[in-house]
Amino acid sequence: ESLDPLQTFAVAAVLGLPRRRVEGALQATMSLLSQCLGTGEDVALVLRDIGVLLVERHKVQMRFYHNFLEAVSGKENLEKGVFKIQELLDMVAPQGVPVAALTSFGSIIIFPEFKREMVQAPLPR
Repeated sequence: ESLDPLQTFAVAAVLGLPRRRVEGALQATMSLLSQCLGTGEDVALVLRDIGVLLVERHKVQMRFYHNFLEAVSGKENLEKGVFKIQELLDMVAPQGVPVAALTSFGSIIIFPEFKREMVQAPLPR
């Protein structure tokens, strides 16, 4: 099965940015992510205004920001569904909380800025 390529022209038009800049940001971010995953490093990919993709110890989890879920599902549906089921509650990340609080250690990649930050493992007690 083939996948449709990302329509960078349409994305650039919506964002009001040059297409080459959008393509460059995507390529740089995917390169950083690939490098981290290729070395077995834990990584958190921050998708601004959407949430955080966490890859820790070969486990992948997406944590969505409350505002994003509310915009997608509506406030009423969000309150009926997500806040009553513990497994779904675990998928909500508070917006504004430092990403380092969501992950134990590894790299944090912030998209679309494609910045990389390191979070150190806590010292043993």
